[in-house]
Amino acid sequence: MADNDSKVLKAAANAVTEIDMRYRAAGIDDKEDLKPKRDAAYDAYSLARLKLLEDGILATDADVALLDEIRLEIEEAAQTQALLIGAGRLIVALAKFV
Repeated sequence: MADNDSKVLKAAANAVTEIDMRYRAAGIDDKEDLKPKRDAAYDAYSLARLKLLEDGILATDADVALLDEIRLEIEEAAQTQALLIGAGRLIVALAKFV
């Protein structure tokens, strides 16, 4: 069986890093909008990470596909609103593992 947990961890880590980098580059108004979702996405990642690092495989192929889709959505977000939606989807997807 493929290590889907590792794949989910990598996709989630890349997604939260992208959110952080977009936050860093944002203007003051966009930072104000992004900060709550940025922090919530990182918190969700942090909690899911603890579970996904335990022995056993929690993530399914569908979870891997979803996290890859969300990561891509976040990377391709052209506007702050699209980034916020992607961050929200990431939070919900990672909640499954907590």
